[in-house]
Amino acid sequence: MHRLFILLALAAGLLALWVLIAGPGVDPVSGGQRQLSQPAAVYNAWAIGLLMGLLLAWLATTDWSKFPQWLRLQRKRIGLLILGGVAASVLLLF
Repeated sequence: MHRLFILLALAAGLLALWVLIAGPGVDPVSGGQRQLSQPAAVYNAWAIGLLMGLLLAWLATTDWSKFPQWLRLQRKRIGLLILGGVAASVLLLF
């Protein structure tokens, strides 16, 4: 599984590099410029892809067999965090 994530990260990096290098082109459907060729969209998509790759690599190295035990030990704190999140979302929503 770890090798699959490495392969996906390399593919994402190469695709991001290709998107950065690709010059402005004409969209065959609308006749205007392609959306991904504009700098703001290119850099945002590249940064999001990089963060997703790092997150997947971190999740692949996590030992999930110890997670239920940790969850049982921290259930009071997690409950308070969830309650605080609900209260904060209600305050921000209204």
